Amino acid sequence: MAPGKESGQERSAAGGLYVVAVFVSGIRLERECMRLYAQTHGEIHAAAILRSGRELLEQLRRGLHPQVIVLDGMLEGGVHSLMEEIRALHLDPEPALLLTAPAPGRTSAHPALQALGNCQILLKPYRMRDLFDQIYLLGAGADQYRLYRARNCCRRYLQRMHADPALSGCDYLEEMLVCALTAERPLPLVTLYQFVAQEFDTQEGSVAAAVARLSHKMQRQATPLYRDLCRRCGLEDEAVLPNGKLVRVLLELLRQESAW
Repeated sequence: MAPGKESGQERSAAGGLYVVAVFVSGIRLERECMRLYAQTHGEIHAAAILRSGRELLEQLRRGLHPQVIVLDGMLEGGVHSLMEEIRALHLDPEPALLLTAPAPGRTSAHPALQALGNCQILLKPYRMRDLFDQIYLLGAGADQYRLYRARNCCRRYLQRMHADPALSGCDYLEEMLVCALTAERPLPLVTLYQFVAQEFDTQEGSVAAAVARLSHKMQRQATPLYRDLCRRCGLEDEAVLPNGKLVRVLLELLRQESAW
């Protein structure tokens, strides 16, 4: 099956669902930023990063079928006719359209963009993180977007604690947290070990040991966040968080941030 034929049915290397997107911008720097960000954020697969609507239409006619098309609202030649030509191709399923446009007051084109309908508008200037979040929401849906947000929050917490992403404990801990977050009832630590062991085709003891090594290494980094997690658990700042406490306190933070 070609990527993008069924929304949210492809998986990234990290195991989460990814969205196939095409970017069209006449601004070289913008295209480079999109390319660089996509290289480090596997949840969005950049099938093409193009300079013009003409290039986009050529690629679509050749069989490119993204879930989301990102268009610069200020493309040369305008986007109204381009959107009509995209829809005239009768792609099935029809890709979601996301237009980026200057904030109201900076251009007289904004009211016209709003009148287009059947598309989302992201105002400039925007952060790449906000653009990619919006792409994922449009392509994968609200339920998968919540998981995507949870995974990204977890990764940010690990980065703030200077966790080494090369350690298997990072992947194991992320999966444990996502599993616990989405479960209908609280799960004991042993069940989380079992789940992750099955997902990664390893042993439960290996999962527990890898997460423990990760916690020890983060403790040696002595970051403010790790020390704060210790205090939240009633431990000394210099303590090493046991796996159960580490999972529990991170889960609390994730629920607060994602409003799960």
